[in-house]
Amino acid sequence: MSLTAGDLILISFLLAAACFCISVYRLRRRRPHLPPGPRGLPLFGNLFQIPDLSAAPWHAYSAWSHEHNSDIIRVRALGTNIVILNSLNVVNDLLDKRSSIYSGRPEMVMFNDLCGFKWTMGGSSYGDAWRDRRKMAHHEFHSSSVPQYRQHQRKSIRRLLRDVLQEPDNFSKHVRLWSGATILSVTYDINVENHSNPYFVMSENVSRASIELMAAGCRLVDILPILKHLPDWFPGAGFKHEAKRIREFADRVLNEPLDLAIRRMGNGYLGPCAAKSLIEHYGKKRTDPAVESADFVIRSTLGSLYIAGAETNIASLETFFLAMVLNPEVQQKAREELDRVVGAHRLPDYCDNAALPYITAIVKETLRWQPVAPLALPHMVTEDDIYDGYFIPKGSLVIGNAWAILHDETVYPEPSKFNPDRFLYPDGSPNPNVRDPSVAAFGFGRRKCPGRFLAVESLWLAIANILAVYEIGKAIGEDGQEITPAGDYVNGVMCFPKAFACAVRPRSKEHGALVLDLDDEDA
Repeated sequence: MSLTAGDLILISFLLAAACFCISVYRLRRRRPHLPPGPRGLPLFGNLFQIPDLSAAPWHAYSAWSHEHNSDIIRVRALGTNIVILNSLNVVNDLLDKRSSIYSGRPEMVMFNDLCGFKWTMGGSSYGDAWRDRRKMAHHEFHSSSVPQYRQHQRKSIRRLLRDVLQEPDNFSKHVRLWSGATILSVTYDINVENHSNPYFVMSENVSRASIELMAAGCRLVDILPILKHLPDWFPGAGFKHEAKRIREFADRVLNEPLDLAIRRMGNGYLGPCAAKSLIEHYGKKRTDPAVESADFVIRSTLGSLYIAGAETNIASLETFFLAMVLNPEVQQKAREELDRVVGAHRLPDYCDNAALPYITAIVKETLRWQPVAPLALPHMVTEDDIYDGYFIPKGSLVIGNAWAILHDETVYPEPSKFNPDRFLYPDGSPNPNVRDPSVAAFGFGRRKCPGRFLAVESLWLAIANILAVYEIGKAIGEDGQEITPAGDYVNGVMCFPKAFACAVRPRSKEHGALVLDLDDEDA
């Protein structure tokens, strides 16, 4: 039988298709597999299996890690690969040792473009502009620089002690003021006396909104960026009105505090603060003109530190209050140490740190027990990579599961228990062999929080001073019975204890008098 021209064309097409399929098959066999994970649906992937942030997805990621016997797992949602790292070894291997390709950020349309937070370190893409901000933040807040701001921290904690004495039932409100006042004082030398301070109000609005928006994909416009072009009047474009309102506050936080600092500096009455230091060190210099001016980098660096730091400190100290209500034996042990070292006639200070190892252990356990950010903000890998035989495609979101790392039973036995003794030897001295929670509590790699040393110092001073003068116990209900907090949390990018009642009272008349005698001028 003779073959027609059409038959030859069809046969040639089939042969070419077969060769192509064989080549693809062989290529796929040679390419490493993607990390394991739960089986998903076509197109949607694992979209309907991934818990919402409010449902604590770090628990599910940890469970899937155990189920697949792998510290690195992968889920997929609408075509986006999400790689979760569930052990410190894997985090260090990828986010630290390969940080040059694992320090990107996913596109956050609502946060960056519409709300105007692209200037923040958290929102910035990895590049020269981000590196300039990081350099300035490191200049001011690395471990050897932070002690210069202890006067600001002392002043804020003394105000907190007085506020709690005057209004003990509203400790959460006082904690918010303590945190905001500390950071505004450290960054701009702004003295915040109460909650009506305009800079405090402005910063509160921005920090709360930014934390909510930092979750990648938190709005539909993050998944479908084309929606940002919708006209404001279009049905369903309400997110654009929300973004405009937030953007106004974001612009004010970026500019108004530093403008005030510059005016005060020109008049000769700006006290020691990060703004003054950065202006003196970088103000007359220019960064790469193709990137940003030094003035803008200073503004964005200081604004970033406030937004990131304020809510973190609040969540940490509220967690401490909750832990003290639920663990009175920890308080008793802390008081014994404080009475032995400090006594009842002064407040503990940084010079007492080495003599108060149990207080330091409480700080570490507070950071570990209920981490403020259980899932570090997502990184994005900028090149295809292979790790431990697994293929990680370019553009994948990479998330460090801080909760899993800080609840690793092989490192922290009985991880759900609040137990500061885990960081100490039986004789009460520090045990350096136990992993410091700071390795996971403040993010990973080059994206690790640059204000972490200031945060730990502030938390240490607050915890030491509160335990020195106050007893924190269970509140008494209308029925005369003690109220035991459920210990529930409001979950999100950052996690806060749900509102709970507790009784805060001076340990004695002498301790109450010590608080009444405090004077900011003595700080």
